[in-house]
Amino acid sequence: MISFLNPFFLWFGLSLLIPLALHMIQSSRTVRLQFSTIRFIKLAEKRSSRRIKMENFILWVLRTLLMALLTLAFMMPMIRTKEFGNMLGRAARDVAIVIDASYSMDYKAGRRTTWDEAIETAAAIIEGLSDKDRFCVYLAREQPMPIYEQLTGEREAGAARVKALKLGVGSSQLCPAVMAANTALEQETRRVEREIHIISDNQALPWAQFKREGTTPDAATNAPALAVTASNAPTSAPDALWDPSKINDRTTCFVTLLGATAPENVSPVNMELEPKLITAETPCRLTVRLSRTGPPQETAVTVYVDEKEVVRRSVLAGEGTSTEIQFMIPPVGPGSHAVRIATPDDSLPVDNTFHFLIRAKQKLPTLCAGTKESTLFLRAALGAGINGVSPFDIKFIQPDQLQGEAFQAYVCVFLCNAIPLPGQDLGRLEQYVKGGGVLVIFPGDGAAPSDYGAWSCMPAQPSALFDVPQDKRKRVLNWAKPSHPMLVSLKEGGAPPSLAIKRLLKCEKREDRTETLITTGENDPFLLERPFGRGAVLQFTVAADRSWSDFPLSPFYLPVMHQLVQYSAGAGTFTPFLWTTESLPLQEYLPEATKDSIIRDPDANPVSIRTAMMDGQVSLHVEGLTKPGIYTLQDPQDVEPHPALAMNMTRAESDLVPVKAEDVPAILGIKNLQMAASREELLRKIEDFRIGKTLGEQMLWLALLIAIVESFYSNWLRRKKPKLTDSLVMDPSGKLAGK
Repeated sequence: MISFLNPFFLWFGLSLLIPLALHMIQSSRTVRLQFSTIRFIKLAEKRSSRRIKMENFILWVLRTLLMALLTLAFMMPMIRTKEFGNMLGRAARDVAIVIDASYSMDYKAGRRTTWDEAIETAAAIIEGLSDKDRFCVYLAREQPMPIYEQLTGEREAGAARVKALKLGVGSSQLCPAVMAANTALEQETRRVEREIHIISDNQALPWAQFKREGTTPDAATNAPALAVTASNAPTSAPDALWDPSKINDRTTCFVTLLGATAPENVSPVNMELEPKLITAETPCRLTVRLSRTGPPQETAVTVYVDEKEVVRRSVLAGEGTSTEIQFMIPPVGPGSHAVRIATPDDSLPVDNTFHFLIRAKQKLPTLCAGTKESTLFLRAALGAGINGVSPFDIKFIQPDQLQGEAFQAYVCVFLCNAIPLPGQDLGRLEQYVKGGGVLVIFPGDGAAPSDYGAWSCMPAQPSALFDVPQDKRKRVLNWAKPSHPMLVSLKEGGAPPSLAIKRLLKCEKREDRTETLITTGENDPFLLERPFGRGAVLQFTVAADRSWSDFPLSPFYLPVMHQLVQYSAGAGTFTPFLWTTESLPLQEYLPEATKDSIIRDPDANPVSIRTAMMDGQVSLHVEGLTKPGIYTLQDPQDVEPHPALAMNMTRAESDLVPVKAEDVPAILGIKNLQMAASREELLRKIEDFRIGKTLGEQMLWLALLIAIVESFYSNWLRRKKPKLTDSLVMDPSGKLAGK
């Protein structure tokens, strides 16, 4: 369908008569000669007239075409880009807008961020709608967030609401947001024209989510995921496959990629602390991992403890790879200390800081449950230390005294010949392990193999108490997992010990994820470990005293017990940092908190603590941990709050590797797709799509070409045209003849 934006200029069509009038009045020039006869002159004139008429006809066609093109150019003809249209006006449309709301949109180019451009672009789309059009708006966050879930026609309010949107600090899931927007469009069946607008930055990461069966988008290979290790780290993009067939053929998709095409960014993306839980006045080793987008560049990394700079180093951050840098953190006093890793300001300042906590104990609190006889050697081993000072704060109790203990206060709990236990104590111990505690179990003569059946966290279910024959009691311990954190330092102490073992707890049925850390010479397990929740259970097959073996008398007994406590301190009791989240179970990550505790966010605003019933027990959940930084805890009896949680946003969005715009159509696989790189280009393409494509500019260029051809042709004719006298010759007899 062809229409005209300026039909008034149709009157200029009368200008087509000008070349016709010039052509009609065009006459050949007659040269008067004084000859006695004009027969030969008339013959030459007749030949010349035929040629002149043809030449003038060509000039008339060129001039008429030139005037027609100028007239049409001023009339601004428009060709509709869709095969359908409303002859009386533009058809009504349903428009869905999906805006990428990941923190990578906070990238700053000059004084403006990509997010500023994105919301202004979305507002411009809404403001450009007609009264008959309707729209919906979705933010692509970790979950699709509808701003207008259903189609609406409130353009003024919609544009104002979009302009007021704030950017979060999380990741984005473009794929489910686009599918949700398409579902909103499909609910309306009366409209024939639909549009989906995807507004994002040039980052390749969100396009890796558009996975289709049998295809691997190039964007997925261009945006490697950054590994995270915190236990509450979010899952990756939904595993649902992208299905472009669900996008109706009547729907046109506009993809606008805003922001820098060659972004640069450096960010601390992870850290490791060794040990995680330290004793006061002992240094610790910090490993920081940096991510760099862009060419290699020298950068500085600064570490602050309680807002005081303690160390700074320079490092060359490579392109597209993670760079590790190590620091030695000086000793700190007892308590929780807020630590901040900072890199210099850049175009994406939101990810320049990484928060974590150092929790230092005066001594590592340890609980041992067992009779005085069964814990005799354990008392001696854990009580030993440098200059007679033990690094452990040990509490010994009888097994029947477990009921009154708060297990969360200990980094490790030993059970020495303490089984069987009442069901209530057993359940509390298993809950302690799930929350990150470490339980070490030594068997004894007081428990039969069947007494272990009530435990769901046991690494292996014992089948029998095996009395080792006299000739096979001599055993050599072997490190089955020499790289295990608990055994790394022990394997450097020389040859494994040789023991005399009189009795073993036979453990034939292993549970899932159970590992054998130490074996005897007969390949019988000596020490087993099973992760359980966020903690672990370690199970020995000999008693803690010398009734089953001479292990307590060996030189390895003391270092093994010390390593168990040190390993327990870093195994899961304390998490240096967590990823921002909407809800967090306090029993697992902040067991000292109660319903009367006050938790405040980094801006000192209180956050909500919710009480819920789970498995018949009251559980506490803290809500709204979405702001990165240090959260503090204050109990009613506390005078001052203390650092309790360190929250960081996930760092996958810090990888700003750009997507190739030419790859997006293949990634989406949508039939009707328009690409734009700026708000102006998008609005121009929308105008071409909704109203039509103007041919005015093309016609002006064609008119210029015709004018040039006409000018050269007319000049050539003028130079080429001979005089009549030049076309006549006289033969030897004196007669005139044409050439």
